[in-house]
Amino acid sequence: MRRRIGAVLLACMAWAAAFAYAAEDAPRSAVAKVRERCVAILERAMDGENAFVRSAAVRSAGESEDPALLGLLKKGAADSYPTARLFALQALKKSFPGEIVSAAKALRNDTDLWVRAKALEILAEAGGKDAVSLIEPYLNDPDPPVRLSAAASLYIIGEKARLPVLLDALKGNDPAMRYQAIGYLGQLDGAEVKSHLAGLLADAEDETVFYALQAMGEKPDPGLFPKLKELARHKNPSVRYQAVLALGFLRTPSAVARIEESCGDEDGMVRLAAAVSLDRLGSGACRKVFADSLEHPDFGIRSAAARALGTAKLPSRARLLAIALKDENSRVRTAAVRAVGMMGGAEAFPLLLQALDDPLEVVRAYAAGNMIKLLRIGE
Repeated sequence: MRRRIGAVLLACMAWAAAFAYAAEDAPRSAVAKVRERCVAILERAMDGENAFVRSAAVRSAGESEDPALLGLLKKGAADSYPTARLFALQALKKSFPGEIVSAAKALRNDTDLWVRAKALEILAEAGGKDAVSLIEPYLNDPDPPVRLSAAASLYIIGEKARLPVLLDALKGNDPAMRYQAIGYLGQLDGAEVKSHLAGLLADAEDETVFYALQAMGEKPDPGLFPKLKELARHKNPSVRYQAVLALGFLRTPSAVARIEESCGDEDGMVRLAAAVSLDRLGSGACRKVFADSLEHPDFGIRSAAARALGTAKLPSRARLLAIALKDENSRVRTAAVRAVGMMGGAEAFPLLLQALDDPLEVVRAYAAGNMIKLLRIGE
């Protein structure tokens, strides 16, 4: 694959004097030059004053899964912007298991409540029983989301008696805390937890139903098919969207038939959910929705479509991603860049090379990390 990568790089960058090497050394030299450029892009972004761009660089460095970029992630974990620290934690967890426990221990006392909450989750997953004494004090944290995180984290470790903390939040008057509690329930296993989530599907509040569906993730109970079928016709398009996605994980002929009905839904996001679900199930129905969604006037739908192309099995996805990379909206281009990285393969290289010249630094940063990942795969 390394030779294919080199060939693609040379074809795309024949104009660059930096690639004027002897024939046998050209592919290797071209790859090295591109990698150097990508690292430089990430380093510049990390040194900049724009907190949003720094966060993107941290996230992108994590997506590269390159051990050589550990220093950038550690720098991100100490950044003044909470989102950068949060992305650094997530990246360290995925790619550097030897570093994550010490990072999570340090950030469990972060000034930002969401960073503290994430650090506790990671301590539970990576530290196991040894983390109980580190997490327990946060059951009394002044911020409710951190208390919920502590309870869920202890439950994951084996402290099942902490479940009432989450269930009590479901009964409270604070909608935000209810939604947070539902999200944490979705991370937990057990029949009792599943029963509570299933019960929330009958809630009178649309947002509660939406978050309950979302919390079920990729493992909805097959027995919920009748309810999911009903919710796929709900008056609220957000509920329909999430119900159609959930149906896609049931993998039954009845579910497929119901999802196909949503290909013609009046809401663009619901149509896209149907296309994504059917593609995941190997069905060719609804494929036109991907291309149509990239032309939707709502940039949110265009960016969602671009993001979905990263895992879609469409023969035309490289062509569609090339269109998304030229979108006028930076969120769409950012989603497209990350999707190209997920797609991988030789077709991804010319697209990422193009994105390295994007006028916005945030898009270039995401392109750099994903290019580094592709170069590593090709080694």
